[in-house]
Amino acid sequence: MTASDIDKAERIARARALIMAIAALVLLIQAVLGVGDEASSMTPVLRNATWGVMILFWLIILATGGGLRLGRNLRSLINDEVSFANRSLALQTGFWAAMLVGLIVYFASLYTTISVREGLRIVTDLSIAAALIRYAWLETR
Repeated sequence: MTASDIDKAERIARARALIMAIAALVLLIQAVLGVGDEASSMTPVLRNATWGVMILFWLIILATGGGLRLGRNLRSLINDEVSFANRSLALQTGFWAAMLVGLIVYFASLYTTISVREGLRIVTDLSIAAALIRYAWLETR
């Protein structure tokens, strides 16, 4: 490994943290806008398919740390032990966020109508957003 590899890996890791923070913001907005999503002008099949693909994409990034298209040396530099520990903490945060948001949605459904699809979208969006925010925050400290 050269010094330029280390510098490049540092830039990629910072960019990854920024992209994760932006993705979390998008998921937070989507969770809010997803309430009552039957009023969307986009066809339901396309809307649900794009949402599902985006969620799978961010789950893969959280699970692997990203950088799958990079060479082995760069990938090992950006996905080091600290990054692995940060990702583990972020996944724990996502789990607890899912449990807490699930409870909130459950009790909210006692007072207002929440469809299963809406509830699952809210829980999924907010829990993944929590994991992405935590990972981005830990990576930029």
